[in-house]
Amino acid sequence: MKKDVKKQIWIQIKGENIRVEKKKIKNLYLRISPADGAIRISAPERMSIKQIENFVLDKWDWIQTTRERLDRVREEKSASQLTEDEKQAQKEACKKKLLEVLPQVIRKCERITGLHALEWKLRDMKTRWGSCNIQKKRIWLNIQLAAYPRECLEYVVTHELVHLLVPGHGKEFWAYMDRFFPEWRRVRKELNGR
Repeated sequence: MKKDVKKQIWIQIKGENIRVEKKKIKNLYLRISPADGAIRISAPERMSIKQIENFVLDKWDWIQTTRERLDRVREEKSASQLTEDEKQAQKEACKKKLLEVLPQVIRKCERITGLHALEWKLRDMKTRWGSCNIQKKRIWLNIQLAAYPRECLEYVVTHELVHLLVPGHGKEFWAYMDRFFPEWRRVRKELNGR
């Protein structure tokens, strides 16, 4: 144990074991371990357990947000360490998975909207889930959609089909989305918040 640590205890909050180090300090400090998301507390010697628990509970939303951000950083780091062959294999697996369900999803969405694209293509996109070339009636879909529930794919397919009617994202566009895919707000939130 470090010299300045007078006492080390463990508390449990929301099913989490949290290590608390009581020290000769004036303020309470909360840290999230970048390696595993563990919560670590340094607290003044005289601070009660109840005060520490209340502090952690007040910061719970921040703790969860920080953990999610750290998870994303770890995932991106591990993805960037893949070899080119592994990355290519991952992309091919995504394409294969999408191609298994895509024909049914396209038929369903085209039937609901009454709209038809002449061409459907898949590619790995960094910033979009889909895109539509209105003149050529060609729709591109992001292969990363393979990692999401089918309704997310249905949302993106419907979204891109509606662009064949309305180019931008104005009131008219969203009115069509309300008509063809009433759950679009919830699904879009899931897709973009994941």
